[in-house]
Amino acid sequence: MTFPDEGWRVLWTRGDGCRELALILGAARPVEGDLRAACLRQRADLLVARKLTSFGLVSVAVPHDVRREAVGGVVAAVGGGPHSTLAALVAERMGRALEVPASLASGSRSPREDPTAEAVLSELHEVVPALPAKVVRADNPRDLVAGLAPGSLLVVGAPGGSWMQRQFFGPGRRLVVRAPAGAVVVRRAPTRCFQAMEEAMVFGPAMPAREARRLLRDAVAPVVDEGHLIGIVRRTALAAVSVGSTVAHALEAAVSVRDDEPADAIERIPADIDPVPVVDADGRLRGVVRR
Repeated sequence: MTFPDEGWRVLWTRGDGCRELALILGAARPVEGDLRAACLRQRADLLVARKLTSFGLVSVAVPHDVRREAVGGVVAAVGGGPHSTLAALVAERMGRALEVPASLASGSRSPREDPTAEAVLSELHEVVPALPAKVVRADNPRDLVAGLAPGSLLVVGAPGGSWMQRQFFGPGRRLVVRAPAGAVVVRRAPTRCFQAMEEAMVFGPAMPAREARRLLRDAVAPVVDEGHLIGIVRRTALAAVSVGSTVAHALEAAVSVRDDEPADAIERIPADIDPVPVVDADGRLRGVVRR
């Protein structure tokens, strides 16, 4: 997964602790209007919500009785599940924002399982190299939480993945344990095109081809008419048309990915098209994604 090193774009919904957690995690704004449209419009990296739902457009963090004034440290309980990377990133960011120690812990029920837990921590070290990590002997989550230092806030992935993460939750996906300063449950979503895109250099069909070729620095560029993608143009095609031609004379059929698709959707686009145009549901150009 990819998250910007600085300046996470975070949205929050109504609910206890949502605004407070969102402000800790990044440049935060409230959800206004339709949730999906707000995430796309604001290019949200993370949504802080009062509960986990089926909404899967962006990654989600849910606060559970987080007591900011009581937080003396942040511990991410990781087990190799699909959400462990996000748990580690959230723990690191919270520790930095609150100016308290942050660390990783992976539970192991016996010495036989230690290598698996150590492999998880080694992999996450590449993501959060500054966070200390340890394997904790624990038959269940209660044992792990019992060993936390006073004032610890726990960050844990949503149900799924390792045995440890699954046992943190019971019917209705409710936490069955409470860390000393509360908990944050996270669920990772794939990076979307709207999160990975950047501003595009665009041309109109009536622009002189010679001028477009002088300006174009990439191999291809989107061509738009009243904001809608109508095609692409290549540097080689701009160079080949006759003097006095416009971009329209070098135009190729539109090729694009949708802004709400996973970022790896660009793999279906021919490799010689880079950057790849990104459009919304109405075909309006939103940006480009580079390979």
